[in-house]
Amino acid sequence: MIIVKQPGTRLTIQDAGRPGHRHEGIPRSGAADKLSFALANYMVGNAWDKPALECVLGGQHFRFEADMTVAIAGAEMWAQVNGQNVKNFSHFKVKAGDILTFSFARIGCRAYLAVPGGFEGDPFLGSVSTYLPANLGGHMGRSLQSNDRLKTQPGQQQPRSIPKSYIPQFSDHVVLRALEGPEFYQLCLPSQRHLFVDPYRATQNTNRMGARLKGNRVVPNETKHMISSPLLPGTLQCPADGQPILAMTDGHCTGGYLRALQVIRADLWQLGQIKPGSKISFRRSIGDDAFKVLSGRNAYYGTLIEGFSF
Repeated sequence: MIIVKQPGTRLTIQDAGRPGHRHEGIPRSGAADKLSFALANYMVGNAWDKPALECVLGGQHFRFEADMTVAIAGAEMWAQVNGQNVKNFSHFKVKAGDILTFSFARIGCRAYLAVPGGFEGDPFLGSVSTYLPANLGGHMGRSLQSNDRLKTQPGQQQPRSIPKSYIPQFSDHVVLRALEGPEFYQLCLPSQRHLFVDPYRATQNTNRMGARLKGNRVVPNETKHMISSPLLPGTLQCPADGQPILAMTDGHCTGGYLRALQVIRADLWQLGQIKPGSKISFRRSIGDDAFKVLSGRNAYYGTLIEGFSF
């Protein structure tokens, strides 16, 4: 049993998500930073997709009711156990009564807390991931609150360390490789150029559904009505005001704005580390580069984490 003493900015239970239901209007959800989530599970000996806690922007406090090994990975939040610093991307032992605290996120946005066996949650369509807009999964479909008591699933204590070369490096300037979207060539030429040259900044309207960006206006050659079309995490939409919206993990399944870019699959995990104020640059992915990058990353991390893929 783990007790939430303070939930911080936002705290939810997430796993690998519920794929295959976008045609029913239900996004995959799951951990926003899939890589950090998988590494946290790896360090406590879990399968990579076991439910863990997603801590947003810091401020979370936990009390442990039993001795166990736990792991943290993701944004740098200066974690401490009973006032003693613990390293990010590491596993460590806690005893009954110990208090784990996260400070504010200095670099990145989301960190993950994993325990052996994973956390219990309310299942929906084969996943316990919390999807807040519809109150699905997690703990009663909501963000965790102070004094919530979380149960853990049975699991063996088999801690593992991560080789240094597998630990991702974070920055508050997120660089995303992207393909041209279906309506990219409906944009005026200056807008096409701006997307790949000038950085944007995430505004305060940034969450698991989407990030509203501020920067050079992105506008079409001509104004015309567009029929709602499919969206994916990583789709960059261009609304009428010319300020793009980047679809995130819980983003809508359809939308009626021009789809200018699509972030490549190998870079989607970085969406989870975008916070208000983050700088975002897009780099053009050409030809089969997206496939090559994805294959390479899957092969690299697949040798460490069994069954994992981006």
